[in-house]
Amino acid sequence: MPPRSYIITAVALAALVAISFPLTLGFSIILWYWSFAAAACILAVAGAFKIASGLGAPPWIGVALASPGFVWAANKVFEMISNGIHPVIWIGFGVAGRLALLAAAAGALRLVETMSRPPAALRVGYALLAASALLLGVGLIAYSMGWTFTKNALYATSARAVGVAAILVEYGAFIGAAVLITMRRDIERWTGAAISLISAYMLYKAITPMFLVKIPGYGGDGPLFWMEPVVMLVGGAAVWRMGSVLRAQAHSERSAQSLAIADARPPDPNSGL
Repeated sequence: MPPRSYIITAVALAALVAISFPLTLGFSIILWYWSFAAAACILAVAGAFKIASGLGAPPWIGVALASPGFVWAANKVFEMISNGIHPVIWIGFGVAGRLALLAAAAGALRLVETMSRPPAALRVGYALLAASALLLGVGLIAYSMGWTFTKNALYATSARAVGVAAILVEYGAFIGAAVLITMRRDIERWTGAAISLISAYMLYKAITPMFLVKIPGYGGDGPLFWMEPVVMLVGGAAVWRMGSVLRAQAHSERSAQSLAIADARPPDPNSGL
């Protein structure tokens, strides 16, 4: 179960949303929508750094795990301050978001690798992520140069197959890392469950458009669209909680090691003089 403070906060937020909705004729839902989305981004980014630090992972893993949040925040800030349509910049944000997600998946795979015996499947996962990034770069260059080979049926089919496989690797890496951290480091089960379920939802959301399937209930006015920030806030809280527990465990381990080293030192013969 989540900590009592998390449950109280969730109940308080639900009450505030329920009270403000009829008083403002529903206009407050837009404010709550972006407030929840921003809070989820902040919690997830900070939690990613805390997870990497708590596991003693290299700093690049924390940066990689947090990079999708940085790109999302930059994109939304630009949308608020920009005037007019900037197709090149939108394409740039789209490419940056895709590369950030690939980098985060690579960081999650690295965490899985450090916590378990590295299977050959991890090498295949790294290869698919690298291939997806390469194809993304090739497609961007071809678009800017006006090349048409990317519209070839064989190339498009191969690129789509690699893209689908890479997406499966990405969200599978997030789920695998969350489950392993929860089990190996004795973290509260709800954090791993929340991250895994939200990753599965994001996987479904990413895969279905590639097969021209419309997601039921999702759209500008669909219930899933308006509930998504709430779901992301739960995920951000789970990432933050997991990172906080890991940081506390790491601090306790360092303190215990320091005490053990101090106890193992021979007494100073002059200390009694």
